[in-house]
Amino acid sequence: MSDIPYHFLSGFIALTVPLLFVAVLLDKGDTRRIILYFCWGTFASVLSFNLNNFFGLSLLQSARMTTSVAPVVEEICKGLPVLLFLNRKKYPHINKTIVLCAMSSGVGFSVLETMYYFSTSSREVSDLLALVVRVLTTSLMHCTVTAIFGIGLLLLQRQRQMIVPIIFGLTALCTSLHALFNLLLDTRLAILALIMPVVLFLGCWMVMSKTNSVNRGIVEEEDD
Repeated sequence: MSDIPYHFLSGFIALTVPLLFVAVLLDKGDTRRIILYFCWGTFASVLSFNLNNFFGLSLLQSARMTTSVAPVVEEICKGLPVLLFLNRKKYPHINKTIVLCAMSSGVGFSVLETMYYFSTSSREVSDLLALVVRVLTTSLMHCTVTAIFGIGLLLLQRQRQMIVPIIFGLTALCTSLHALFNLLLDTRLAILALIMPVVLFLGCWMVMSKTNSVNRGIVEEEDD
């Protein structure tokens, strides 16, 4: 087995197996769901890596892959289980848990990807500092973009008749943001790529701070 798949597989096992034991011991609730979504995120990282390879990732194609195929594959893999919240029998009223779970999936994805970055980096201090900055922004980008998908479903939960185009629209938005981040990261405008996740995270936080009251109004209106 080559080094890269080995790092992904060993990291996935080391992170996920202990957390799955914790999830089994916990009662059903938000904490358990958040842990399970984190575990899914680590699996999504392994799955995305292999799918990217399947679609022809190589040294000659890497630039195109990071701005076209890879963002699509990674955002779909991270966000797919978030759609479980659309089950009206189990979740008649979607709440902020969907955003926390979506973000947790992104964090799990970024943790395993971070292991890969550090395992393939040089030992120079200057390179290490640059890598730390990149990892911090990339990790924040992964969890924030997936959170945007969850926020979109949360805000548009009453538009059930439009759910398919909404899902495609949110996926396109998340994929575009991810691709733009990757594109800027390797250009002279890299500073914008470093600022972008912070701005998006603050935007998500502001939206979520105003969502609880709106959500309570939806529940009360439907109950009446």
